[in-house]
Amino acid sequence: MSAAPDLPFLSGDTSTARLMRDKDWSGPGLGPPQQWPQSLRSVVSLMLGSAFPMFVAWGPALCTLYNDAYAEILGAKHPAGMGQPFLDIWQEIREDLVPLVARAVRGEAFFMENLPLLMRRHGYDEDTWFTFSYSPVCDEAGAVAGFFCVCTETTGMVLAERHQRAEQERLQSLFSQAPGFVAVMRGPDHVFEIANQAYVQLTGFRDVIGKPLALALPEVVEQGFVKLLDQVYSSGEPYVGRSVRLMLNRERDAPPTEAWLDFVYQPLRDASGVVNGVFVQGHEVTELQRTQQALLAFSNSIPAIAWVAAADGPLERFNSQWQAYTGQTAESALGNGWMASLHPDDRIVARENWARVRGGNQEWQVDYRLRSAAGAYRWFQARAVPQLDAEGRVLRWFGTTTDIEETRAAAQVLQDADRQKDEFLATLAHELRNPLAPIRTAVQLLASPAATAQVRAQATAVITRQVGHMAHLLDDLIDIARITRRRLTLKKERMSVDELVETALETARPLAEARRQLLVATVASPGLHLVADPVRLAQILSNLLNNASKYTDAGGRITLEVTLAPGAVVFTVSDSGIGMSEAAIGKVFAMFAQEQSALDRSEGGLGIGLALVKGLVELHDGTVTAHSAGPGLGSRFTVTLPGPVPATGSEHAAQAVAPSPVPGRARIVLLADDNRDAVDLLAELLRMDGHVVHTVNDGLQAVAQARQLQPDVLVLDIGMPGKNGYEVARHVRAQPGGDRPLLIAATGWGQDDDRQKAMAAGFDLHLTKPFDPLRLSALISERVI
Repeated sequence: MSAAPDLPFLSGDTSTARLMRDKDWSGPGLGPPQQWPQSLRSVVSLMLGSAFPMFVAWGPALCTLYNDAYAEILGAKHPAGMGQPFLDIWQEIREDLVPLVARAVRGEAFFMENLPLLMRRHGYDEDTWFTFSYSPVCDEAGAVAGFFCVCTETTGMVLAERHQRAEQERLQSLFSQAPGFVAVMRGPDHVFEIANQAYVQLTGFRDVIGKPLALALPEVVEQGFVKLLDQVYSSGEPYVGRSVRLMLNRERDAPPTEAWLDFVYQPLRDASGVVNGVFVQGHEVTELQRTQQALLAFSNSIPAIAWVAAADGPLERFNSQWQAYTGQTAESALGNGWMASLHPDDRIVARENWARVRGGNQEWQVDYRLRSAAGAYRWFQARAVPQLDAEGRVLRWFGTTTDIEETRAAAQVLQDADRQKDEFLATLAHELRNPLAPIRTAVQLLASPAATAQVRAQATAVITRQVGHMAHLLDDLIDIARITRRRLTLKKERMSVDELVETALETARPLAEARRQLLVATVASPGLHLVADPVRLAQILSNLLNNASKYTDAGGRITLEVTLAPGAVVFTVSDSGIGMSEAAIGKVFAMFAQEQSALDRSEGGLGIGLALVKGLVELHDGTVTAHSAGPGLGSRFTVTLPGPVPATGSEHAAQAVAPSPVPGRARIVLLADDNRDAVDLLAELLRMDGHVVHTVNDGLQAVAQARQLQPDVLVLDIGMPGKNGYEVARHVRAQPGGDRPLLIAATGWGQDDDRQKAMAAGFDLHLTKPFDPLRLSALISERVI
């Protein structure tokens, strides 16, 4: 629709032009467009022809006319706002607009930039910003009739500027507060453009901005940092430094201090891609470096080899112990180079171990052999723990490799000892069962009414012989225990070597004769004397002779030779028996040792005879050695003892003869033992000698019977219920006349301290079970009461 012929200023096809043409302007306000003054018409024509937001407020009510661009600013206020008073349209910002409108209607033209206004135009309040100008408009009479506004909404621009400014402030804050140091240097002279607080602090709070590096920090020039920056600036390639040492003058008139840095020099380029500066970013790692140096010093101080490996296995670092042991430098050992020192047979184990733990995150350990610088291999144990990230992934491995050669050897010794112990227990059980069988048979024969006197005598002899064998086994066990615990005391005296040899031969002869073996003894110099324990020395030679007889075939030869060496008397026992292997010789004196090939020839024993020999010889400050040319070639044992001692005149070999028991008057004897069979049989034997014997089976009964019977002799077991033997003895001695009875301790405990405890409790004599009942009878009969 076109405008009326007299309204050409409303021509045009914009929405606001059509609205003005079609609007009913009757009523108060501007009136119909035909009556609008020319000045208003001119402004409206200019406004409708512009794409820039414009409006005019005219007349006393400041009725508003606007174009399409301003209609968009009005939002929901359009089209109702067309022709309405300006301040009524913008009620929500009326207080902001009133002073501005007053200025304009007074004839002042002015410009406002980015004026903030809280406007409601889309159904809600929103922050807006506008840049606009108010210009007074006069009517034909020259009076101000309204004002004209050219405006643009700058809300988007203001918000964008604010966001950009906030982002810049945030970045500047991050830049300033970054824990690492940051700086920007421009130009070939590396002039500081920016430096954050950490960089300023690093340099001792010097003013570096606007200064070339060589001038700002002159001490770094000779340390090569300027040359590095020149290289980055000219090549455009970044440089990364790890744990780089830097000497800085952080305080005025103070010597330089050491700092260690991790940093990167990153080239900066202009819009055309040309390098025009260098970005510097890094961290001071001085404390970390010192900690690492301390850890390295610590790792070098420990005796074990310490190392660090990558997550997939290659070695990254060794301490000094690696080179000290292997002779291989740490550099050549890095990666997988360390395997050159690994025993060839263990390399597969090492590779399989890494393959097994790769991808896992658990501690592990593995044993292998490493070659020393001298070429010898020793066993080591490698143990490793992982360093994990937050997700549990392995970053690297920390490990130690410890020499376990002696530990493995000790473990082997323990295993051998445990095996020998098991063998010993099996042998002990066998050796104790062997005599029990004939003893049980002999007892049954003695109990048989059909047994003849000859059978009874034979059975008695069997029991006596087998009990003696068991007593010998127990004596050997007790002796070896005393030696092991260093509690066996020698009773040394001046003794004749000739008598010693004769005693040993007498002990060994029955076994040799039974096997039809030739037993020969030679003494190089008769009349020799030693200071030694005659009983123990005879035990040494007897054990060696019996041992030789056991492992020599029937008809073989056994010799005992006594010779002199400088300051020593040498006893050599040789045989033509089965001999020994080299391995057997090395352990023949070990506890429970018996060569496997000889076990089927053994005639009994616990395998402690030679260990006992060695212990007794060493107690005499002597030595014992074994030799054999090999299996089947016989054996030779040599005992060397200090001596001989000088003769003191005519030496007579006087054989002490034990007096036979002389029956005396009958004694009242009290036997106390919780083993009823043992005490009853012993009582019967003593009654056969004419003694009056009473028996009890616990300590309380022993105390009561001792008070009632007033016995001449008390034979007390130590381990009894109620009261032990020590307590009973002390009680008897404390009674009136308690010093009169003969107190005899009868116990299975036969150590020296056991005897001392018995004497301290008041006992007169100490008998170790199993003892000879005839000896007890003799002691009782000899007692003068």
